[in-house]
Amino acid sequence: MAAVMNVTKRTLSISILRGQNADGNPVSKSYVYSNVKPDVEPDKLMVVGKALGGLFDNEMTGLNVVERATLSED
Repeated sequence: MAAVMNVTKRTLSISILRGQNADGNPVSKSYVYSNVKPDVEPDKLMVVGKALGGLFDNEMTGLNVVERATLSED
C-alpha cells in the first residue's frame, strides 16, 4: 500500500522588513493569511504573495507556505 498525503490546511506568510535593531541586524514582521485553498498552484501563491507584499511601504523579505496534511494508506 502506498501512503497518500492530503493537504487539509494552508497558510501564506509574508515577511516585511521593518528596520534594524540596536546591533544593526534586520528586523522583520510576518503577516499570515489563513484559509488558502489546499489545492492552489505554487505559481499562483507566488503571484498573490508578491502582490500582497507590494502593498506594504517596506521591502518584502520572504514568502512562506505552511501546510497541514493527513496521511493515509491507499
